[in-house]
Amino acid sequence: MKHIARKDKLFLLERSFFTLDGLWMIKLEDATNWNTALKIDSNVWGALLEVIIRRLKNYLNLRQNSLENLLRILTFRWTAERWKFQLRIQEDGYKVVVEDCPYNSAMARNPERRSKIPLICRDMCIPFYKEVIQKYNPLISLKREKFMGLGDEVCTFLFFYRERDQKIYSRGKRDFGVRNLSEKDKFFYFERNFRTLDGLWVVETQKELGWEQTLQLDKLVWQELYKIMFRRVIKHFKIRENSLNDLVEILSFIWNCEDNTHEIKRIDKNKVIMKITKCPYIESMKRNPERRAYIPSVCEKMCSNYLIPVIKDFNAKITVSKRSSIGLGAVSCDFILECS
Repeated sequence: MKHIARKDKLFLLERSFFTLDGLWMIKLEDATNWNTALKIDSNVWGALLEVIIRRLKNYLNLRQNSLENLLRILTFRWTAERWKFQLRIQEDGYKVVVEDCPYNSAMARNPERRSKIPLICRDMCIPFYKEVIQKYNPLISLKREKFMGLGDEVCTFLFFYRERDQKIYSRGKRDFGVRNLSEKDKFFYFERNFRTLDGLWVVETQKELGWEQTLQLDKLVWQELYKIMFRRVIKHFKIRENSLNDLVEILSFIWNCEDNTHEIKRIDKNKVIMKITKCPYIESMKRNPERRAYIPSVCEKMCSNYLIPVIKDFNAKITVSKRSSIGLGAVSCDFILECS
């Protein structure tokens, strides 16, 4: 498997994180309705932020669930996701003024999504943070006064303890500052949370719609995501042709970013076999007893199908077929690419 520079992996994973989330929301809304999609979205992000808090608490070696540590975690996440904000120390706590939210900005750029911004703000964002913080430490309070999604120029978050004397949790406020994230920090954030985000969308959607409809939506999301990934990779590496070799390079790069361990076997100039010997998605499902039973149907109905549209768009003369699947008992997933 070819070594890929961390900065190149970060390039794809960071952008794909937001795209994946948005595609799930759009496909769900198309298949059901706004209220169902928003309910699932809220459940996904409630669960994801709890995972993010646990991961960053360990990554940053934070021991207590103090207000300062909560802010270290939240500002790490916001910085990684390119929020623009200011943190202000106040006598009774901290005030965060958000000047730009990437989720709000993404919806504002899309004329078809702008009308949804107030609904997301009111029905998801406002209650969402309060619920997560309550689970983190019930002694911490959050007050919101301004909301970009409801017409204000900024969003504000006021964090403070319900009781004034919390020396058992807090260090001096003068010791606190927002972390300047390194490339390693950002890579940790997106590499760990990209697959978790996708997995949570599948799990929470299944709770509402059942497995078969969830699997169909998962396929549609990944078909669209791979088309977008292809465009980004082609532009990033300035790929100017659409040959079989170019296709192999693009797929190999994306699979490397996803940690798909794979081999490339070139049969002749018109035929290549790409063998995945370790799939992180299958490995993740194997670790969860509740998800193992779904591995065969994912491999059979979704895995190769999501590649067909993007390869057809890339070069209609190239076809893809799959002759074996790890999830169906084989030692590798063999994808056969042939150019006529």
